[in-house]
Amino acid sequence: MAGTQTDRYGPELAGHTIKDADGGVRTMDESTDFEELASRVRTQSEDAAGSDTDRVTIRSFQELSPDALSELLEAAEPNAADPGSLVFVLSRANADLLFEREHDLGGIDDLETELGREIRVEGSMPDDTILLLDPDAVDGEELLEPESIACGIVGSDH
Repeated sequence: MAGTQTDRYGPELAGHTIKDADGGVRTMDESTDFEELASRVRTQSEDAAGSDTDRVTIRSFQELSPDALSELLEAAEPNAADPGSLVFVLSRANADLLFEREHDLGGIDDLETELGREIRVEGSMPDDTILLLDPDAVDGEELLEPESIACGIVGSDH
């Protein structure tokens, strides 16, 4: 695998800046506790019985791969208010795992190109969770627009 960890992840780790689809800059709340956010998202399944409130989309995956990320994207797009603004948030361990398995991916830029979405790597993200969300759908750990949030639960892939 070519490049160092910094080369693979690029400037996304140098702060909490995310480019939107138009090349503009969005900023998630820098104080966001991604472990707490992931926990809240996981309790808001769209399939929850007896609830008519907006819920996030949740999918389970046995193995982490670009195909699993694509499947999560396909499940999330129909519900999102602005599908073009959806951003993946991965743990550092999940990003490393993807690059170890997918030798043709040289770094975050290659994965972003393959998925057509921005990727954000967060050290505080739990390794068993992948988030796909519109950055405006959350405020810190508060879910503002659950329909614009999807969660992938990764099985014992680590």
